[in-house]
Amino acid sequence: MLTQYKVPRWSDFPAIDLYMDQVVELLNFWLDDLYFDSKKPCITPSMINNYVKSSIVKPPVKKRYTNYHLAFLYVVMVLKQCFMLQDISDMIGIYYSMDHTLHTEAHFNKFAEIFEQMLHQQMTTGKIEDIQFDPPNWQTDLMINVLKTVCCRLCSMSILADSREDKRTMEENL
Repeated sequence: MLTQYKVPRWSDFPAIDLYMDQVVELLNFWLDDLYFDSKKPCITPSMINNYVKSSIVKPPVKKRYTNYHLAFLYVVMVLKQCFMLQDISDMIGIYYSMDHTLHTEAHFNKFAEIFEQMLHQQMTTGKIEDIQFDPPNWQTDLMINVLKTVCCRLCSMSILADSREDKRTMEENL
């Protein structure tokens, strides 16, 4: 399942701004495979409100959420697999401090490309090849290590879920 997971790209985002319920529905659709071991929705309106109140994500404009919001909320939910909200907030602060916010589309697409590549490698081979940026810096090293951590956790959780399913099947056959 995760070996074929497709991370959305900016071009997959709607051409119009969305209301909260539309954002929740779309994000849950995209994230469902990553939260495969959960019985509840991946993201809820109250979670989004908390991220806005905590300044992890900027507030909506006139109750409408833009592609910027979709990108940041997707990233937050991916990172939430392993990191506390304070850590995620710190990482987003690092991103803002780099003064690259005018390039959000390109950065999100790069995040999506790297995350998808790493996840597929981890799920198929059990290891992730090194990724180099030119020029390298501590911010890109941080991003790579964070994504490796998330991919390793997702792989481990997938193996555990398969193991639980195998155990249930064996018990049913007894």
